[in-house]
Amino acid sequence: MNRRWLKNYDDGVPASLEYPEITLPQFLVDTAAEHPEYIVTTLNGDDISYRELDGKVNALARALGEMGVVRGDRVALILPNSPTYVIATYAVMKLGAIVVNINVMSHGEELSSFINDSGSRIAITLDIFLQNVIDIVNSTCLEEIVIHSVLGMEKKVETADGLPEIKSVNDLVSAFPQKDFPLQCQVDDAAVLQYTSGSTGTPKAAVLTHRNVVSNVIQVGSWNPHNHEGNPAVICIIPFFHVFGMTICLHLSVYSGYRMVLIPIFDWSSIVEFLNVIKAYRPISFPAVPALFAALVSFPDVAEYPLSSIEIASVGGAPVPLWVQEEFENLTGKKLSVAYGLSEASSSTHISPFRNGAPPGSIGIPLPDTDARIVHVETGVRECPSGDVGELTIKGPQIMQGYWNNKDLTEKSLRNGWFYTGDLAYMDENGFFYIVDRKDDLIISSGFNVYPSDIEKALTRHAGVKDAGVVGAPDRIRGESIVAFVVMEEGMSFDREELFNHCRRHLPEYKVPRRITQRDDIPYNRVGKPLRKVLREELQRRKA
Repeated sequence: MNRRWLKNYDDGVPASLEYPEITLPQFLVDTAAEHPEYIVTTLNGDDISYRELDGKVNALARALGEMGVVRGDRVALILPNSPTYVIATYAVMKLGAIVVNINVMSHGEELSSFINDSGSRIAITLDIFLQNVIDIVNSTCLEEIVIHSVLGMEKKVETADGLPEIKSVNDLVSAFPQKDFPLQCQVDDAAVLQYTSGSTGTPKAAVLTHRNVVSNVIQVGSWNPHNHEGNPAVICIIPFFHVFGMTICLHLSVYSGYRMVLIPIFDWSSIVEFLNVIKAYRPISFPAVPALFAALVSFPDVAEYPLSSIEIASVGGAPVPLWVQEEFENLTGKKLSVAYGLSEASSSTHISPFRNGAPPGSIGIPLPDTDARIVHVETGVRECPSGDVGELTIKGPQIMQGYWNNKDLTEKSLRNGWFYTGDLAYMDENGFFYIVDRKDDLIISSGFNVYPSDIEKALTRHAGVKDAGVVGAPDRIRGESIVAFVVMEEGMSFDREELFNHCRRHLPEYKVPRRITQRDDIPYNRVGKPLRKVLREELQRRKA
């Protein structure tokens, strides 16, 4: 294979790396031993040291063990960025159990499908999300619920018959010793079930081993060969339940001894407050989705804040508008580092070089020990010449083991060691890669993957809606916004606000359409598949 991208590596970045034979919780054990008083998390001004956090992890691991959690069990985490997420993650992993990452906005059928598909017996969440769990608990395999109290344990919830006992994280941590807890996980054990969705919206979980995620942490860490002394800060605004946040924010920070400044929920109306966080902590690293960088560089007084203190501004999760990259470079004198990855790849496979960046529109070049090629869509084997569009396939130590309990999909996606991404792309003559389109109709809005079929199903549950079609439209801030077309049943009136409210009742907020438009019909092809391309073209004509 001609790895022409290697010539674009920054000085000091190796083409190949040594990977330690360790598991993810060893990152915390090692950093806590070497730098016990370093701050590991900061949340609303409250700090926790690596020593303190390691002790809490040991105590919770003992508590979960007493609750019957053993190696191979799955534990669902329904948590925002918080010390509780960090403590629970490493406690579960120390037992050899598997973290099941679930979006905190999931509820109803979506939440129950994640719980049942993974076989999670225990869920750990905050009391503010408890009602969502209670609403579906009797239709799942959940036996135990553990919560961290934000609002107070006296918060009233509607209980259901047979509801399991609700236990407190703080009570469990207080009840057990914080002394060293022996690791019961091995490097090739599954560490995480990372849920993503297929083109049909059916849940599927990438099985990521400790070796997979450790490898990706080492790969990304090597991309910036400069050492950072002391206990520098990283702004952790990408949710840890998202693979990008989990690997690039959480595990890389703990591996490196960084301080994670946690942002549990971002309020888009509070840009000033967020900029003040940057001013207070002067982070060296700030991974974020394009929508947030777009909002920052668009803020009128942004030049008054020290964005230039950010040495590594990495952006991923969605295509990055060129104007955002240009504005950021004008403000800071530094380039945005564009990253590309997938849940199936533990996070990242491509990143633009930190020093020289990448050509406009490029996702960068493969990380060390990562091979990438473009193959003909028809054959899936024959490689395309430079500049020709085909399917992007990837091979590397960070690639998943397969999909949880889905042999057919695993065999379709993993072939001869190569992962078939489903993204249409090309590689230029210098080894830079570019995403052109997707084989399915995935919408990426504010960094979240949104599948049209999820929203179409929700809309057609409304008694007045006969049919629906959903597409993404370019959005300056979000990357893409969700647009729904609906066909009303005969005799039923089109009430846009009622349809918005219906969506809010049945979907997480990030899946609620930004626009809903009435249409006479939804176009289909001869085999009955919706022609979303026609709907996108209609939107483009309206804009023109």
